[in-house]
Amino acid sequence: MLRKSIIMMALATAFTMHVSAVQIEVPKWQPPVPGADASIPANAYENYSHINEKAIQEAEEFSVKVQKSVEKPKIAIEKVFKEKTGLAQAVKLGEFSESTVILLHEGKNNIRLSVPNISLRGDTVESKSSDGPLFVVRGFTSILMVGPPHGKEFSKRMHNEGVYTYPGLENASWKILKAKTHVMYTEFTPKSTNTTYGITYLGGGDVNDPYQDKFAEVVMSNYIIPSIEPLSGLDNYSHVKHWDNFSYRIPKKAKLVSEALEDNKYEVRTYEASGIKIRVLRFQIDPNVVDKSLAKKQIFAFLNKYGDLEAPTQYATVWNNGLPGFLVDRYKSNGESYLRHFTKDSEYYYSYRIDYDESKSSYKHKQLRDMVEYVDFDNVESLRKAPQWRISDSHKKKLDADPIFNPWYMEWIKILTQ
Repeated sequence: MLRKSIIMMALATAFTMHVSAVQIEVPKWQPPVPGADASIPANAYENYSHINEKAIQEAEEFSVKVQKSVEKPKIAIEKVFKEKTGLAQAVKLGEFSESTVILLHEGKNNIRLSVPNISLRGDTVESKSSDGPLFVVRGFTSILMVGPPHGKEFSKRMHNEGVYTYPGLENASWKILKAKTHVMYTEFTPKSTNTTYGITYLGGGDVNDPYQDKFAEVVMSNYIIPSIEPLSGLDNYSHVKHWDNFSYRIPKKAKLVSEALEDNKYEVRTYEASGIKIRVLRFQIDPNVVDKSLAKKQIFAFLNKYGDLEAPTQYATVWNNGLPGFLVDRYKSNGESYLRHFTKDSEYYYSYRIDYDESKSSYKHKQLRDMVEYVDFDNVESLRKAPQWRISDSHKKKLDADPIFNPWYMEWIKILTQ
């Protein structure tokens, strides 16, 4: 079992190639950027799998526990776990290897960034400036805030500060607060724009925590900063399609080949291009059924359906202008690959699926992934007014009632939005 887990980790590293190292430069006499590590590949953020030894151990223990409990299965999910002995471990490892992607693409906002953490909750809060809202994502031991410049309270609590240069960014600076909680802030202006952004990342750095085993400054310097990129390049190879309230992108070379109703439930649009088949579908939300866009539901459904448990697969909660979707990315270079994005508004679930073979297509894996991540809703402002929980109601109620979880989170939001 352990050998299989190690194989899965090794396969996952196929997403990241050592093409170049993270090179955060600083002017003369400036302090080095905390946590920057030149041995880490500059595109390490593209590898969304970050399973550690603790995660492997917990996944194996979970698998053993499940197999014992399903010796006499009574419900459908128990029968599935009994028939597919490796599924429970793969599902748990999938949960541990989740990541978070942030896209801002409304008004003058136009950036994408990523962080190797799970998402439990997202909030849209008002900034003190008139430059738009701040988007906050909460993990188990992490908080990520993205939007206009913020965090003036850092001046009162700051441990150190400095400036740096990185390809694609101008006027870049950092501040760090070191106490029991590590917090780092960066501010920058992407080249060829007049928009300045601020990002705050708070991370626990508990090496025994499968969800968060790196300090804030390490994540900020080696994953977040290198991942910052404009979304403007999407217009070069894709365009936006509208479906009532929903907007999505397709490759410019793709053609609509059919529109159909399947199983009297699923409205489906099918597009095709060389080496690519796209299905965009929607169906009505049933309020009596658990949210189908949640990470655990999607990971289980995907692995149960496709069954290739040791193929390198990545999972990410993708926040588009403060609204979450969930992405599954199974990539095989020069082979059959699969992308799936699942999201919702107040009325429908939307699923965007691409089957493709990169060796037969004029589009590369990252181009297709960036395109699939990009979705939007006409009523996005009303949809994101309430907190966006990414866990089932039972877990939400438990965390809502926790005397530390939410009060701690809201206190940090209050501090960071100053």
